[in-house]
Amino acid sequence: MLQGSREPLRARAVIRAALRTYREQFWRVASTAFFVFGTVAAVDAIAVVLVIDRHVSRPIGAAITSVVAGVFAMVGVVIYAGILDKVVGAHLHGHPNLTLSQIWKVLPLGRLIVADVVLALATLIGLALFVIPGVFIFTMWSLVGPVITIEDRRVAGALRRSGQLVRSHFWLTLLLVTLPLQFEEAALHAIHYTDLFEHPLVPAFLVNGLLGMVIGSIVGLVEVVLAYELIALADDGALDTAVIEGTP
Repeated sequence: MLQGSREPLRARAVIRAALRTYREQFWRVASTAFFVFGTVAAVDAIAVVLVIDRHVSRPIGAAITSVVAGVFAMVGVVIYAGILDKVVGAHLHGHPNLTLSQIWKVLPLGRLIVADVVLALATLIGLALFVIPGVFIFTMWSLVGPVITIEDRRVAGALRRSGQLVRSHFWLTLLLVTLPLQFEEAALHAIHYTDLFEHPLVPAFLVNGLLGMVIGSIVGLVEVVLAYELIALADDGALDTAVIEGTP
């Protein structure tokens, strides 16, 4: 834990711990981000070219291509988030230092994807209700992925747990998770490769891979470090309550 359980959690301390992990685990964090974000962007670029070329005459094929690309992107980002959970756990909290193949074996990929879909749909509905509800929902449930991986919870329980953790640190979570994730999303989708390059595959891989190394990995690390800290604070509070009430 970054601080004693009686001290308030500061954004600066969370960011400092995330940057420390980024610096000391650079090759593992950055190289994985480069590969994941680059590959996702390359697949998306291929899908865009296929859809542009064929969406009028073959709408079903275009729809299937778009769905496959979207699912692949979701899986890639979810896998990377799971890797960060394990890296932070090992680096800052003394958890076993797993290899990438070991992480793949223990990663609850199905639950993470379901949670990601639920979060996206709930946020979309909330955004349709004058934006603010969407921002609130996303912030309250934004730690669902790390909670699933760290505490091995089911999706419904992880959503509740995320809300419990964020409730007393809403503005901190908004600052450290919601806003940076929106910035990351905007940066990663700002470049229209088909407008700039005749053959967008390689530029998409390289540019988005580099953006993932610089932006995506740091944003992800901050989110995971914050999740670990809020879990530790919640557990300390539960222990204090138990001691006060005389519960063994």
